[in-house]
Amino acid sequence: MTSQPAFPQTTSVAELVPELAPERLTASIVSVADLRNEDKARMFALIQKYYDAVTEETFQADLDRKDAVILLRDRNIVQGFSTLVSLEVMLDHKTVHGIFSGDTVIEKRYWGQPALGKAFLRYLFREKLKRPFSPLYWLLITKGYKTYLLMANNFDEHFPRYEKDTPPDRKAIAEAFYRKLFPEYYNPATGLIRFPSEACRLKSGVAEISDELTASNRRIAFFEQANPEWRKGVELACLARMTLTMPFSYALKAFIKSHRAGERIRNKRK
Repeated sequence: MTSQPAFPQTTSVAELVPELAPERLTASIVSVADLRNEDKARMFALIQKYYDAVTEETFQADLDRKDAVILLRDRNIVQGFSTLVSLEVMLDHKTVHGIFSGDTVIEKRYWGQPALGKAFLRYLFREKLKRPFSPLYWLLITKGYKTYLLMANNFDEHFPRYEKDTPPDRKAIAEAFYRKLFPEYYNPATGLIRFPSEACRLKSGVAEISDELTASNRRIAFFEQANPEWRKGVELACLARMTLTMPFSYALKAFIKSHRAGERIRNKRK
């Protein structure tokens, strides 16, 4: 007997979703158990569009290990997602809590929209409130500079970073989590996770790093220096600390950015 595929067999995302002029994305956080089959199919089609060497089996196996998914929709159609799972490790006889985000992809025409960052911050804040006086860390692995910037641009405490070396206590926390997550593939000496050669990787031409980008943005330059083999699917293991003040800091940054953008528009009109 032949097993039937879990998702529709498509050759492109366009077969599942017609091309639409992009509007503002809306985010919802859904438990993995409550995901609809059509949402899973759309998620798989999206990841196939932007990554090589991804199979239905590996996608489903990874999804089964997660707790929740941030779904990004435009007119009720999934245009992006990020998977999440809660973790804890013992370090110096203390329990340390973390949230690991796994597969993350957004349809290219929506790049730059803030919906994912806001939804993720909301999820972290909700988890932080469960244990307000205990540290909470975001565990992020990335083979693309855009995901690295999502962390570096929004979290005051994040590592690795170009400004300074990772402190020993934060390095120990990161190592404890990543040894638990990827014991066979994580290299604590480099902070890199090197999966087997068949591991999924960004398609050629997706989120490329140009000389202009590295010259104009020190964080992008650092990412490429820290993870020179990102094109091969090698992941940089990152750590950021969530605090109770983070939502207010994020809102202030968004207000300042919006105000400056408004000033530039008004100056052009003069």
